[in-house]
Amino acid sequence: MKKGPLLILLLLISGHVFAERSVNIPQPADLDLVEEKRLLNAVKTAQKAVRNAPDDADAWGQLGHVYLSHRWEVPAIACYRRANTLAPDEFKWLYFLGRLMTRCQPKEAIKYLNRALTLDPAYAPAHLYLASAFRTLGKLDDARQHLGTAKDLQPDNPFSELWLGEIALAQRQMKLARTHLENALRLNPSQSEAHALMAQIATVLGDKETAKKHAQAARQPTRHSQLSDPLWWDVLQAGVTAPLHAERGRRYMADGNYVDAVAEFKVLISRTQKDIDVWLDYGVSLHRIERYNDALAALKHAQMLLRTDEDVRKKKKPHEIAYLQAQTYNHIAQIYYETGQTDAAILTGQKAIQLFHNGVGDAQLPDKTGDSAYTTFLANVYANLAMAYEDIGQLEQAIAQYQKALQLMPKRGALHRDIAGVYWKMRRYMEAAPHYKIVIADDATDMQAVYRLGIIFLTKEDYEAAVAAFEKVIELDAAHVRAYEAVGIAYQELREVSAAIGAFERVLQLEPDNKNVSEILKELRERQ
Repeated sequence: MKKGPLLILLLLISGHVFAERSVNIPQPADLDLVEEKRLLNAVKTAQKAVRNAPDDADAWGQLGHVYLSHRWEVPAIACYRRANTLAPDEFKWLYFLGRLMTRCQPKEAIKYLNRALTLDPAYAPAHLYLASAFRTLGKLDDARQHLGTAKDLQPDNPFSELWLGEIALAQRQMKLARTHLENALRLNPSQSEAHALMAQIATVLGDKETAKKHAQAARQPTRHSQLSDPLWWDVLQAGVTAPLHAERGRRYMADGNYVDAVAEFKVLISRTQKDIDVWLDYGVSLHRIERYNDALAALKHAQMLLRTDEDVRKKKKPHEIAYLQAQTYNHIAQIYYETGQTDAAILTGQKAIQLFHNGVGDAQLPDKTGDSAYTTFLANVYANLAMAYEDIGQLEQAIAQYQKALQLMPKRGALHRDIAGVYWKMRRYMEAAPHYKIVIADDATDMQAVYRLGIIFLTKEDYEAAVAAFEKVIELDAAHVRAYEAVGIAYQELREVSAAIGAFERVLQLEPDNKNVSEILKELRERQ
């Protein structure tokens, strides 16, 4: 029997429908329990894309991203397997499979990550996860090799050093472990895991004071440094639930992209939102893009919740509430300062310090010079107060606040630079000098610090040191008129007439109308 066009069309349509329905799409076990519409719509959209294009690796990968971003790892692995089957030479699908299997199926993870690294051997996160899989299997030498490679490829990631430290500690190589962990803490000073391990090492080595310091730091809030992993960002972008908006917002904040951070946090803001960290991060991000009124509203709302909302207060310990309150006051003080309300900034900054000392307490600080979220915060508040006092001309008060900040963070170059600047304003040059020396030791290209230290050497009649300082300034800026003038004076005092003449001649090239230098030059030439 001959089939007519209509029957053929119907058969084609039914065949298409049958083929569409026959696509075996992995389903999360608890999908039926999900009530959040945004999440259900995201899953529905991604699954529909797979049904429409079952041979498209990217469609399967995107569905895997949606699943993984909401912690559905098993169906995500199935999606990535399918994407890898369709595009076997695509690095990202091999990478995601290896990353996901690192803990539960380390042998499979090693297989996928090794294949991925043949395609892109310079992707540092793949080396890190491969090292993790080797560690799980007890193959520490292989793990160490890939951690070393990851460290070379991405020197600013603290995880290589942290994990190298853990391996060295497991092998009882205490000094090597300490070196790696010290490096990890330089990259991320508030990593609690590193502090805890350092406490163990110091105890074994008999250094009780250092052990105590790190044990205290390990109990402070950890600020995790994010691994630079561009492919993981694709996963985060697929998420639509509140935690993912918050995580994306914080990643944007870490990158200094406060406009996009505000957009992420804004999705979460409502009258029923009681997550203090969301309100605080939203307020800080608004502050950074100079939406001052909106930032104040967000920060004050956070303060209100911390004071009055029982649900919020039940979830936090008293010292945590006090610390959050102190943070809100500090950010509000900064807003007041930036909007010209200096007196209000000072009062609000003082309130932040009072809240910290009364509610958190100095006992929470690891020691006078330790690194922790608390010491960093308190040092920042003192520094902010110092700037406000300096702004209204209360320079003695400014110095007192900078000194308090330096007691907490004596190695922070910016604090030394700022207190030196106040001493300079007060013409207390000898007191400025040691701070400028620290600034230069930290950054030899800080031209203002080098120049001012040269002037101080001149006033002390240490002319050789002055010459060295001014020559360094000239090396940094070949058109720095005042440096040529000052080095000319130093050479003159050292009776190096030819060098002095050369310096003053350069001044006149840059400033032909400088009558004072013209007269000095005339006298020097007459001496020759």
